Amino acid sequence: EGGCGACTVVVSRWDAASGSVRHASVNACLMPLLAADGCAVTTVEGIGNARTGMHPVQQRMTDLHGSQCGFCTPGIVMAMYGIFLNEPEATTAHVEENMDGNLCRC
Repeated sequence: EGGCGACTVVVSRWDAASGSVRHASVNACLMPLLAADGCAVTTVEGIGNARTGMHPVQQRMTDLHGSQCGFCTPGIVMAMYGIFLNEPEATTAHVEENMDGNLCRC
């Protein structure tokens, strides 16, 4: 249904106009499969794990006890990952503004 953000993935696509790769956090449950043609799709499993090393966003969520039941955690991690891919020096206000598609059900 797209309301919770738990299935958030990052879709990366080459933008010829800007000459760079653009990243977008999208709800996988709403994205048509053919819309991923020519894109790289990154899931929470693709950015790191406990065995091979976690991404800094994952590590911060772990270190600061940022999840409760864990249902929303992958989506929140991926939304934050997408923000920092596009805006490495994102402010707190920018992050808060761009996290509105992720809901914690706890």
